[in-house]
Order: sequence, then C-alpha cells, then structure tokens
Amino acid sequence: MANRGATAIRGVSGTAYTIGNACRALYATTGDSTDYIHGVAKSTYTYTLELRDKGASGFSLPASQIQATVRETWAEQQRHAQNLKRGSEPEHHQNHQQHHAEPRSKRAQVPRACERCRSLRRACSDYRPCKRCMDNGLSEQCLGMPGSVQIAWGPPASMSPGASWAGPGLQDSAHRLQEVLPARVLDYCAQRFLERLYPTIPILTHEHIVRLRHAAGPSESGVEAYATLVAMSAMVLLQAEEPESLHHQGLIRDKNVDYGRRLFDEAGAAQRILGRRPQPSFELCLLTFFLYACHAALQHHSQAFFFLREATTLWLLLKSDGDRPVEELASRLFWVLLVSERSHAIRYRRPVTLQITAETPSPAPASETEVALVGFWSLAALFRPLDTSFIAILNHEEVSHPPDAAALHRIETAINAALKPHTWLQDTQKANLRVTQLWLRIIIWQLRLRFGHLTEEATQQSLTFHYPLEVAKDLTLSTRDLPLDSIKIHGVGLTEKLFDIASAVVDVLARVPISPSTPRGIGMGPEEDLNYLRRMITQLPGGSEIYDALLDRHIEQAVPEMRLGQVHNLAL
Repeated sequence: MANRGATAIRGVSGTAYTIGNACRALYATTGDSTDYIHGVAKSTYTYTLELRDKGASGFSLPASQIQATVRETWAEQQRHAQNLKRGSEPEHHQNHQQHHAEPRSKRAQVPRACERCRSLRRACSDYRPCKRCMDNGLSEQCLGMPGSVQIAWGPPASMSPGASWAGPGLQDSAHRLQEVLPARVLDYCAQRFLERLYPTIPILTHEHIVRLRHAAGPSESGVEAYATLVAMSAMVLLQAEEPESLHHQGLIRDKNVDYGRRLFDEAGAAQRILGRRPQPSFELCLLTFFLYACHAALQHHSQAFFFLREATTLWLLLKSDGDRPVEELASRLFWVLLVSERSHAIRYRRPVTLQITAETPSPAPASETEVALVGFWSLAALFRPLDTSFIAILNHEEVSHPPDAAALHRIETAINAALKPHTWLQDTQKANLRVTQLWLRIIIWQLRLRFGHLTEEATQQSLTFHYPLEVAKDLTLSTRDLPLDSIKIHGVGLTEKLFDIASAVVDVLARVPISPSTPRGIGMGPEEDLNYLRRMITQLPGGSEIYDALLDRHIEQAVPEMRLGQVHNLAL
C-alpha cells in the first residue's frame, strides 16, 4: 500500500518519499519537530495517509478518509484515492484474500452525476457545469460535484488575506479554461476586441491582454486573469462577430453563438469558484463586467442587471495599488460602467449605483492623447448630466417637488453640447453617439409630456408635441451614411433605443395632425422616416425576433389606417 501511494505521488509531482513503519520513518518527518523536517531531513513537504481497515476486503478508501498534512499534497492523494476507489488493490493483498472465507464487504455506490442529469437518468460529464447543462443553457442549475463527497473549497484559515491559494477547484477551472479557449482563438478574439469594441469600451489594451496571458495559471489570480480573457472572447463572439465567421475560417468547430455560449458558461463557472472577497481585484471587476455584457447580448435582462450591479459594487471596493496602467484602465472602466448602468436604468426603469463626486475619476485624463477615445469621452459626456435625481424622477419615485422646466432644459443643453462638431470619429462611434443622443432627447421629451411642459405654440422644437417627428428625421439623415455593421456592433441595446424612438413617432402620428412636411434634403415625410426605422430595426440584433413584431402591433393599434407594407433590407 505504501509503495503504491508513493508511486502515485511521484507520478503526479515528482516528489519521492521514504517508505517505512511509523516509528522509523513516519514520525521523523511528520512529528512535532519542524526543525527536524527542514533542518535535518531537508524535506519541503510532509505526507500522511490515514488508513482505516474495511475488513477482509482491504483498504478501499473514499477521498474523505484521506487527510493531508499540507495542502500541496492533495492532488497526489486524490489520484491515489481514485485508483483505490476503482478497485485496484495491492497484489499481496489479493493473494491474502484467497485464504479467507469471510464475505467481501460491498462498497457504497455514490452517484457522480449532477442533480439534473440524475433526475433525467442521463449520462453526465465528470466536470461542473456538465456538458448537458451547458448545452441547454442551465449552467447555474448544475449542482453536485463528481465524487463521493462534496467539498467547499477555500484557503486555509492560517493564510493571509492577500495570499494566493490553488485548491483543486481552481486547478480544475484553470485547466478547463485553457482547454476551452486555445491560444489561436484567443489571439483572434483579442484582435477583434481591439479593432471593433475598444473604441466604445476601452477597458483592455494590448499590453494588459499580454499581462493577463502571462498571469494565467492554477492560482486564484491566474484563474481570474484567464477567465477575464475567456469572458472577453465570449463577448466578441456573441456581439461583434457574424454568426459563422470563425466556423468558416476553421478556427472553431461550432458556430460563433454556440461557441460563445460555451466560453460564457466556463467564465461564469470560474467566477463562481473564485467567490467573493472584501478586496476585489481589477481583473475580477473586469470579468464581472464582461459577464454582464454577455448576458445583455443574450437578452437575459434580469441576469444582466444582476451582474451589472455586481460590477459597479466591485468597482467601488477597488483599492489602488499604485499600478499606473491598471489605474488608468480602472478609470475608464468607471465611465463604461456609468454609461452602461444609466442606459440600462433608463431602458428598464432600474435604480443606479454610481455617482459622480469630487473623487470620481476625471472623464478625460491629462495624459490621454489617444484620438480613438474622443468618441468614448463624448459618450460619457452624454450620460454625465443624467444623475440619480433624474433617474429617480424617470422611475416615478415619490419626490417632494417635480422637476421644473429649467432643470430639464439644463440637462437637454448638456446633452446637445456633448458631441463636438468636426470631431474625427470612427463609424462605430458615430452610430452609437448619434442614436444615443437622439434617444436621450426623446426621453426628455417624454418627461416634459408627463409634467405638462409641452405646447404647440413653443418656438423651441423640443417643447412641441410633434418633436419626435423631427428626431426621426434627424436620425434618418444622420445614419444613412453609416454601414449597417457599425450599428449592429452595439448589440441589442441600440436596437431598443431605436425602438423607443419609433414608438414615440407612432404615438405622435396617432394623436397629432400631420401637416405636409417641408423638404429637408431628401423630402421624406414622417411615415417614410418611420418605415426607415422599421427596416433598420429588423436588421439589428433582436429586431426581427422581438422588436419588429412589437412595433407592428403598436402601429396597428395606434394608427390602424397606416399601411405597413413589406419591410425591405436597407441599402447601408
């Protein structure tokens, strides 16, 4: 038995142990004398097996009956325990059994499947979440660890809070993350992120991606690093790529969405293993944000809000460690979270967490010279005036005094001034900024309508009842020169903003008499602008599946005399 145990240990770690009885060998290296272990025996680790007799059948031990004196020997012991569990017994003990007539005691059969597969009576993988649950999008419900005993892993109580610990769960997670995302796929996804998503969410640079790859490993910080890259890659595949682009290139066997879901599930499983800490790392905050982005791309609205709220909370708990590049990325992440949270709050009537205070990172650091980020800081300027009081009013929170016309006018002025004329922008930035600015104007118009601030006699267009028609006209003119791909890259969030604008146009067409439109460049009327919006929505994420049908139903109910006609693809 001892020889087999020592052989198993040496096969895993390369560490050789002396075999002998307790008096001559065991006590000398595992007794109370630490001086003897390190000073005389020159031993790095110590090892102990507790063997409990099971009768004539010999020593057949579950993992729970093997105790390690130090955590480093767990992997070796686990391997040895699994060999024992499969029924491999020492040869001398098998010969010894032939001379005994006592009946063999039966070992308890413990199910290794997760609860869901066990209830379905289907085969289950030996990792969690299992393949069946992952394929069905039920990773969160995959409960039950392989093996006879479920163990809640965590660092030993004697470890300092900042120390890095690698339990079996972390080792397994690190291996699976490396396996699910090969280096060549990571290279492609990193390049696509920097090309297509970085102008809008500049929270990862090429240098930091290289840093995360070097940090990857079977430790807590290593799993955080690679899980962040896996989640980033999942976001790229779910939001920024065509459905089968990588599949056609031979980089992956599945379609982009299916493979992206696998990456997303693995990153989520890694985050659950990492658990919660009072002092989170920047990588954990990044990982949580990317999980939010994946939920949003998959239109898991409640889960998206949960992870967005968690990401903002983690950011508030971040502590500076003097790393200048990380601090700069953390400052950008604050504004990405602020924009995401306030946009989500307006669309789904949710509360917000982040506030702009004197300690808030500057929206444009003095060292920032990158031209590609001008559009990003303009996006931050769009959402800066939408403070918590504005969100509270929008959510119908009980307030002592409703907002006056001057307060809404100040917010509108700040939104109009956020986009500077003659600023060089990429097409993806133009699409996001133009649509978002017009959408926010509609939100303010709806508040004015609610509080009775509108009148047809007003000289300012935004104070009239037909203002959404002007917004639709501006939207038509400002997006015709943009490639459709530059709009699609922003995911379902931009589709929802266009749907809000189109719905406001329908409400106006149903209640306000329409006078002949004056020519404005292309001479299109309100109905033509609405049809343009419909055609655009059908070609964007979630458009044909959800929002086109909702808009058609709204038109049929509000303006039944309008002929919807067939929607044709835009020539963008």
